[in-house]
Amino acid sequence: MPSFDLYKKMNGATSIGEAHKKESDMVMEATWDSDINTRVCYLYDYWHDDHRTQLTNLDPVNDSKKVAISLKWRKSSSQTMDKDTVTNHIQMKPSQEMNVDYYPASFGKRYEATWPVGLYVDIPDDDGIYNRWLIVRTANYHVSQFPTFEVLPCDKILNWVYKGKKNKMAGCLRSQNS
Repeated sequence: MPSFDLYKKMNGATSIGEAHKKESDMVMEATWDSDINTRVCYLYDYWHDDHRTQLTNLDPVNDSKKVAISLKWRKSSSQTMDKDTVTNHIQMKPSQEMNVDYYPASFGKRYEATWPVGLYVDIPDDDGIYNRWLIVRTANYHVSQFPTFEVLPCDKILNWVYKGKKNKMAGCLRSQNS
């Protein structure tokens, strides 16, 4: 049994907590693909979308503008009549780096957004049908171990007129009891 100092050195950590985090990350990486919640999803924004008004039955595998990513997807709560709309969470691998090259300029600098908030994500349901979701915020902002992001299903096509031109975009409406 190694001493605490040897244990920290073995893991290249400065504290026992950091060593435990590194071990947890290794376990998460090693078991990632065996989790039933893991799915291949696709990230993109409005400008990198060939089907801007399609909400379901998407075919992101054959869309070269969408970026593949392995995510875990889960419901964070259950729907009841007295609660707000159910939200869902996605989680990335601990080693996942930003893989959407236009994100820093288009979202990070422009809106001060945190990666990957603001992007659409195509997530397959249990039948393998891809549906459009919107990543709306960091779900557990103060949790650094395994951060998750809140996603809402795109359920409406939003229409507006700007400078005499009609525009359309997939969006989500959310009811709240506030």
